[in-house]
Amino acid sequence: MRFRLFTLLAVLALAVSAWFLSSPSRMPGAGSAARRVENPGYFLKDGVLTEYDANGNPSIRIAARRIDQIPHSDEVILHDIRVDYQPPGGAAWIMTGDQAHVRPGGTVVDMTGNVELQGAEPNRKGTAVIRTDMLTYDVTQSIASTDGDVRIDFLTHTLTARGLVANLRDRTVRLESRINGRFHP
Repeated sequence: MRFRLFTLLAVLALAVSAWFLSSPSRMPGAGSAARRVENPGYFLKDGVLTEYDANGNPSIRIAARRIDQIPHSDEVILHDIRVDYQPPGGAAWIMTGDQAHVRPGGTVVDMTGNVELQGAEPNRKGTAVIRTDMLTYDVTQSIASTDGDVRIDFLTHTLTARGLVANLRDRTVRLESRINGRFHP
């Protein structure tokens, strides 16, 4: 009889232990919150983001060798990027750079490292190329701007300045300060 009582108590103790150890606070998932904090988020290789206009035509296309999500945010970093902007009027622009940061909401892109902006008109001889180390692009307004040093090369002509605002939709470029030009025949 004692043996049965001991066996019954052992089984009861095993059941209580199993219940206690399997409670949600003791589950491995509860401890994995710390592991989730270290999770870097998603990344894409050779990613292409395309935005379409009201008629279904591509209006902006962003291609990147790699796209990384910033952990625990809606922001992403793009590496080795090319932005093709095609407004309804047909005057296209191409922006390239080493890296870009897309702010939350996706309406502003901050580009850094060997940034180039140029018009892409196949029927026109010579294209102005704008070079800078950093450029902010407002997608909704189609405005590219920088407070940094800028160099504009057009055929044999060169302009340098500090600061620039380019309205890609209206095809206007405004240089801000310290403007210097060199025009070669």
